[in-house]
Formats: sequence, C-alpha cells, structure tokens
Amino acid sequence: MAPKVHIQNPFGITNTKATMRASFTEGSEDITVFGFEWKEITEDNWETISTQVNNGTYSFTITNLKEKVEYAVRAFIIDASDNRVVSKEKRFLTNGTLTDIDGNTYYTLRYGSKTWMTENLRTTRYADGTPIEGRSGGVNLDSDGPVYFHGGYHTSYLREPNFGLLYNWAAAMRADDCETNIGTLPSFLKGACPDGWHLPTINEWAELIDHFGGSEEAGTIVKTNNWAEPAYLSFNSSRFSVEPAGWYYYEPGQGFRNLFSSAYFWSSTQNTLSGGFSAFAVAIVSENSGFYSIKMAKKTGYSVRCVRDHQDW
Repeated sequence: MAPKVHIQNPFGITNTKATMRASFTEGSEDITVFGFEWKEITEDNWETISTQVNNGTYSFTITNLKEKVEYAVRAFIIDASDNRVVSKEKRFLTNGTLTDIDGNTYYTLRYGSKTWMTENLRTTRYADGTPIEGRSGGVNLDSDGPVYFHGGYHTSYLREPNFGLLYNWAAAMRADDCETNIGTLPSFLKGACPDGWHLPTINEWAELIDHFGGSEEAGTIVKTNNWAEPAYLSFNSSRFSVEPAGWYYYEPGQGFRNLFSSAYFWSSTQNTLSGGFSAFAVAIVSENSGFYSIKMAKKTGYSVRCVRDHQDW
C-alpha cells in the first residue's frame, strides 16, 4: 500500500505570513520525514521545511512573505526507503496593506477585478487632514452634518477585533449634510476613504457579492468567528472578514445597536426617491445567512469599506 499525504487550504494568511497544515496515511514502510515546500508561482525553486515524524499531522507558519503575491504550497513525506510522496498543490494570495491619514493600517485583497479593504474604516480625518466630527450621542436636531459615532459600548472593539468606526452617510461621502440629494457623482467618490480609494457604489457591492457566489453563499464565507452565532456558520474563507460591528441609531436616547449580531455598510448610491434623506447600504445579520440591500436614513451610523480606484495588482 502506498502512503498518501493531504494538505489543507492555507489559513491565517496576512501580508507576510500563512499557516499550512497537512496529514498523511502510512504505506507499507514507516514515514521518516514530513515537510512543506512553497514558492511564488512565477518562480521555479521551492523553499522547504521538514521535521522528523512524531505523529500524522504537521503544521507550519511561513513568514517573510511578500505582499500581494500568489504562492504555491504543498506537503511531502519521505519513507524509510527514501521514497518521496508530494501532496496536491494549494495556492493563496497574500494581502496588501493600506494606511490612512491617521496612521491606521488595513489589510486589502483583490476580488475579481477590484481590490477592497478587508477591514472596517476607522479614520477620524479626511485624506487632506480635515477632522470629521465625532459624537457619542445622537445627531443634534439642528445638525445632520458629517459625523462618526463612538462610545464606551463600541470603542473597546475599535481595533482588535477591528469593528472600526460607524459613520453617517454625510461623513462617509464627505457631503455637507444628510438631507440633500447630491447630483451626478464621480466614478470614484473618495469620501472618507484614503487617497486612491473610494466609497463603493451599490453596484460594486453587488459585483463583490456575486464574486462570493451570491447573497446566500456569501453569508457563510465572509463572517469572522466573533459573531453571536455558532462558529461553524462563520468560515471567513473569503478573508473579507465581516465583523459584527452593529449600527448606530441617530435618534436621541438611542445609540449602538445589534453589536455582535449585525453588520451594515454604506454605499455611495442615493435613494433619489426619498427626497435626499436615504441611501443604499448592504447588510448581513445573524438570523439571515446572506447579504441583502437596504435603503436607510443617511443619519444612521454604518461601517465603511473602501475600494481601490484603479487595479494595481
């Protein structure tokens, strides 16, 4: 009987590292060496790590990888007669990174033809340094200008895990207020995003969800394991890393809602039939498996993801 070696999909992938795990079944001879090898897909030479066998599984984290590069990995075993058996090859793409005006760094990843942030925005300033007003209470009755929301209930999850800040639509868009229908928008409306990035349209969100296999499929491959639901429902195999950051209800006396059980993301697309008071967003909640599109008052506080203006990798 011939030995066999099986490698899992790499996981824990960042811009510089990835973890590999494999297992084997013995043949007629003892297995003496268990190892991994990896390379950039454009290169010929493999880098190798191996160990003497003490059980049937082996894990190893590769470090010092390059950003935005596709790698090939495979596992191998060697038996007592020096026969070498190699697993099927797996491939993965390392993340890029993006830094905003406040010095916050985010992971990015290409999906189809576009590159997205895979973390929620948490900047407190626009790209030119102009501050965005922050509030821990509801929007004042005499003002519906650009605001991000913060408070003790939400801030403890601002960075790790990265729930980010919640922005009303005016802040996300860098619009004057939440009550006016804006005219024709540019193709790449930067809003609160860093230079070279923009707030996605509702059509760009739809393209991304289609890339994930459609609304229902997307729900099981984009959530982290921080959601208030069984962990087996949240694989995050897409690495889009949707965190249950909830949302902010702007009415006085309200505040952060549905933390750990929902995520809402603004688009730049207005609901022009609302008289300027609402815009389109996408949502995902614990009780539903997939994304869905909604129209919501612009004063509401939602998460923001940004898309690169032009594909660079």
